This record gives sequence, C-alpha cells and structure tokens, in this order.
Amino acid sequence: MFKAMIASIVAKHFKKKLDNWTIKEEDINEVLKQIRIALLDADVNLLVVKDFIKSIREQSVGRVINPGEDAEQVLLTIIKEQLIKILGKNKADVNTDTKTLKIMMVGLQGSGKTTSAAKLAYYFKHKFNKKPLLVACDIYRPAAIDQLETLAKEINVDFYQKGTQDPVITSNEAISIANQNNNDVIIFDTAGRLQTNQELMDELTNIRNKVRPDEILLVVDAMSGQDVINVATEFNNHLNLSGFVITKLDSDARAGAVLSLTHLLNVPVKFTGVGEKVQSLDVFYPERIADRILGLGDVMTLAEKATEVMDEDKAKKSLTRMLAGKFDLEDLLSQMEQMFKMGSMGSIMKMLPNTPKINEDQIFQAEKKMKTWKILMTSMTLKERRNPQLFKKQATRRLRVTQGAGRKPDDLNKMLAEWEKAKKKMDEIGNKLKHGKNPFSQFGL
Repeated sequence: MFKAMIASIVAKHFKKKLDNWTIKEEDINEVLKQIRIALLDADVNLLVVKDFIKSIREQSVGRVINPGEDAEQVLLTIIKEQLIKILGKNKADVNTDTKTLKIMMVGLQGSGKTTSAAKLAYYFKHKFNKKPLLVACDIYRPAAIDQLETLAKEINVDFYQKGTQDPVITSNEAISIANQNNNDVIIFDTAGRLQTNQELMDELTNIRNKVRPDEILLVVDAMSGQDVINVATEFNNHLNLSGFVITKLDSDARAGAVLSLTHLLNVPVKFTGVGEKVQSLDVFYPERIADRILGLGDVMTLAEKATEVMDEDKAKKSLTRMLAGKFDLEDLLSQMEQMFKMGSMGSIMKMLPNTPKINEDQIFQAEKKMKTWKILMTSMTLKERRNPQLFKKQATRRLRVTQGAGRKPDDLNKMLAEWEKAKKKMDEIGNKLKHGKNPFSQFGL
C-alpha cells in the first residue's frame, strides 16, 4: 500500500541503544523523518501527516523501556496505536437490524459506484441472509442501468428501474416495490459526474429527502489524488455522509489521500473493494489496515475469507490425498477454484506477514499462468485429471486438450512438469509423516 513499509523504516533507522532505557527525541528523529517522507510519497494529506508525526513524538519521547521489553516493538506499538486513530479507531458497522435498510450510493463517475452497489447487495444477501433490491437511479451515464441489471442477475437479487424517469420519483417508487416484495435492503445507485456540480448535489439532496436513507456511502477510488478530499468534503457538506467505500485498495495505488478522509472529515470508512468480483468486498477494520501499512499482514481477514469460501470437506479430502501420494489435477483444480473465490493473488499476498515485495507484473504473470492452467484442466476429462499419466501414453489426448483450450502444447507440458514436481514434494512429506519424521526439519521447525 505504501512504498516504504513503516516497520522496515523503524528497523533501519531507529536508534536502539538508548541512554537510561528511555526514548529521547534524537533516538526517533530520523525514523519520524523517513516516515514523513513515506507518507507524503503515498499521498497522505499534509495536515494528517503533521498530526500523525506529532502524536508519535508525544507518545514516544520520555517513554521508559522496561526490562524484557524490546524498544523497537514498543515504538512500533505506539506507531500502530496512532495509525489506528488516524484510520478511525474502531470498525464502523452498518445497522442490519433495521426493518428495511436503505443505502444511498453516491460518488463521481468512474469511482466504481455501480459495481460497489452490487457488491453490497451480494454481501448483505450472503452474510446476513437479506433480500436486497438494487435500484437504478443513474439516468445519465450510458449503459449504467444495463450494467446494474446485469450485476443484479449475476448475483440473483431483485432489480428496479424506470428508464429516464426522474430519479427522485423512481427512488420513491422503489420503496413501495420493496414493501410488496419483502425486500429488507434497498440500495440506490445514484448518478455521478466527472466532477461535482450544483445540479448533481440538488438531485442527490432531493433523493435523500424523499427516501431518508439509513446510510449514505461515498464511493472513492484508492487511486485518487488529493482532490478527493475536496470532493468528499463537498459531498459531506450537502449530504452528511455516513461512511466511505474505498475501491481498488488491492492495487498498487498509494492510497494515502483516501486514507486521510476519516481523520479530516470524521466520517468512517465502512467497506473496501479489493477486486472486480462481486464477492470482493471487505469490511474496513482500522487495526487490520494499520497492520498492513506496518508490513505485518492481515491474517485475520485472510482467515475469514478462507472460512467463507473454502469447502471444509473438500479441503480435508484434498489434504488426505496429498499426504497419501494421490494428489492429482482434479485436486489442484479444486484448490485453485477455491483460491480464486478469495480474491486476486495480489490482495491475498498483501494479507500475508513478512511477504517479500513482488511487483505488479510478477503477480500478473502468476495469475495469467493459473488461468491458463484452469482452462487446460477444464478441457480434460475427469479420468484424465485423475490420472495425468495418460498424457504420456497417448499423444492424441495432449492434442485434443490443447486444441480445446486454445493453448500451445508447451503450456500443457509446463503445467504437467510443475504438477509432477509438486506431487513429488507432497509424496516426500507424506512418507516422512508416515514414518514419524518431521518433514519440515530442514527449515528449522
């Protein structure tokens, strides 16, 4: 998220030899200087940076390090505490207990508002067993209504639109429709503009006054620059926002500007979009985001995602087959499909602690390879996936699969070669476990 992880800055520049076991200003001056540079480089608002650095200095200078404490960890803890305050202290929940939850999605064109509306509908449907209604109120952007309708069909939720009718009337009608259909969540996808103007604000204000939403969520792009602060301020002044949805937070965007919003406007971030799929929406936990910024990963969110998408029985059977030396392409395909449900490879890797820096191109190439493998494996018969050795015996099978998948023979050869390497490693681990040996002893575990 930030080019220089704060934890690495502390490790490199913190003066660890403390006089009298007390942190003095000269011990942290260089650390604070480098953190300031990293935050400004990440597009964090200057006022936010000043407040953040000031709070770290106030909490650190004079802090006595007790016997058994690690000075570096103490400083990191202080930094994390102040970072959480900047990000919003606590998770801001949406009240799902209300009889009919009404959510108004607002934002500029291109921020991901329509997709985010569908993601929210999917979230409430699957997480809280709700029956959402998506309402198309953007009558200006070409194909906006069609896009929302397509997404509604994809996630199998109710949809309402009245073409180019006045969005205020359409939004009001949608409430009656929701009552008739027992929809307990209504999500209004309102119009955006390339930039804010009075006409847009008047329309949004009229919709708000008519439907009286429980939530007014401004959708902002993580790749936005400092101007997003002015945009958010204007939306907040007119509509009194209840929260933000940050999209594209899984990209290599600097994201500092949007992460400054809560501290400047006192409006919480409630959700983040971390991929293009409708499942790719995360609740915003300030502490977890602080861990990511510090370079400590986000194991909790990763575990929750795994729990949501993984089939426990399949996972157990797959592990048993691995350790028994029976791991085949059907098992590999099953594992890949479950991993795809968790989001992009980039977003998953950023949740792992102490992960080496991997550039976007490397991630792109890895994801491209996995997609190629999936296409190849789905072009095979179940018998072939269960017994990949058949490809060695019958060349016609190779030809049929590559032609069916539209791939080169070399793609299939490389996949089979990598699978065989992985299988050998699994066999070695299984054999060691059978004989009561530690398969991970070579790693010092």
